[in-house]
Amino acid sequence: MAPMIRRRMLSTVHHAELAMFQSALHQAASRLVGACSMVEHPAMRTVVDVAQRVIGEHEGRGEVLPKGGLVHRCAELCVRYALALAHGQHERAAIFRSYLQYLPCDPLWLESVFTYEQFRQRRLPLPYIRHAHLDDFVLAPLPDSVRVALVSDWGTGTPAAQALLEHVACLKPHVLVHLGDIYYSGTPHEVRTHFLDVLDRVFTSGRPRVYALSGNHDRYSGGEGYMMLLEELGQPASYFCLRTAHWQLLALDTGLHDQDPAMPRQRVTYLEAGEVEWLRHHLTDRRGSIILSHHPYFSWEGTGVDAQGRRPAVNPNLMLAVDPLLRSIHWWFWGHEHNLLIYEPWANLVRGRCIGAGAIPRLVGEQRNAPTADLVLPRGESAPPRVLAGTGLENDGVVDNHAFAVLDLDGDKAVARYYQIPARDLVPGRLRTGLRPCFEETARPRPKR
Repeated sequence: MAPMIRRRMLSTVHHAELAMFQSALHQAASRLVGACSMVEHPAMRTVVDVAQRVIGEHEGRGEVLPKGGLVHRCAELCVRYALALAHGQHERAAIFRSYLQYLPCDPLWLESVFTYEQFRQRRLPLPYIRHAHLDDFVLAPLPDSVRVALVSDWGTGTPAAQALLEHVACLKPHVLVHLGDIYYSGTPHEVRTHFLDVLDRVFTSGRPRVYALSGNHDRYSGGEGYMMLLEELGQPASYFCLRTAHWQLLALDTGLHDQDPAMPRQRVTYLEAGEVEWLRHHLTDRRGSIILSHHPYFSWEGTGVDAQGRRPAVNPNLMLAVDPLLRSIHWWFWGHEHNLLIYEPWANLVRGRCIGAGAIPRLVGEQRNAPTADLVLPRGESAPPRVLAGTGLENDGVVDNHAFAVLDLDGDKAVARYYQIPARDLVPGRLRTGLRPCFEETARPRPKR
């Protein structure tokens, strides 16, 4: 009898190899037990629980995983197999694989290993399209009055993700930009089922122009799915510029260099040198600039861990990329953290906005809502960043709300509105009446010096 599939919290992990194994497990479950792409198999939670403990053991931060039941032992073998391959330990990986073949594990585990191996064989060096001229990737101009919807960390394929997009569609945006992360690792199958198919179900007519940034998960399987997505959307590259007569949205690729799979916790992401040159060129334009990226410019959780083991509040690589043109940036929208954080002006950035609460459910109290203790502050700041009072995510007592943002550009006036919806209200086909923004702000371009 096939295992019973229940809806449960989506389980993700910030590790390229293990995220790719999640994709393999998800795809294998779909084949073996007929699991819908919008429902997570219960085995996924087991894999993530085991992965967190095994990674802690590898880094000297945790105890050796105690022996549990057969399901946990099979999950542990899969995790150790993937980590051994990530570290180039092929003989060790072969041992774990042989154990899986001869233990009485559910066929799902071995099928997941076969699928994972197929993913690894197909994985090529990360693809990246470069500009030939600094004015490349400036897309077809937008009308002077235009509505742009921004969602992030949304590519889960869950009912909540579809329902959130249905609420976005009711606001009738002309443009929709996803700030990155199609889960679990951005395989072609996930790009189709977790992103494109959901768009087709929601926008049966009057579909807006859609663009997609690369997050870390989009490239964990090698980027084949993401490049397929760019082709489907008619998007020329992973970084681009959208313009009206008064405003420009500069979308960046922070996902390319998110991490080295063998050193997942020692990396602060950065832009390609040519992309930095492209960005600086466009920041000198007379228009007001709005930056879009997956990873944060700054964060009270830290923007990664550098080679010295420090946790910088501001991404030092992004700081170098925009300095001294930071004053020309009116907003910087990012995701990556599954939260809604409307920060006070900080580190010379007037409006830093995290809108990563698109679809990943977070239990109340699960995520950080205060600065981490070991944060390294930038020069000129004596205290961590703070959010504007009264703008944080609310919750239904169990799960934090989901959120998105809408930009209305009208001549030289720009209005950003932020929306949050209780998770319990996100059911496909059921629209919440009287949707109102939880926060609204206005800006106009500042004269260039």
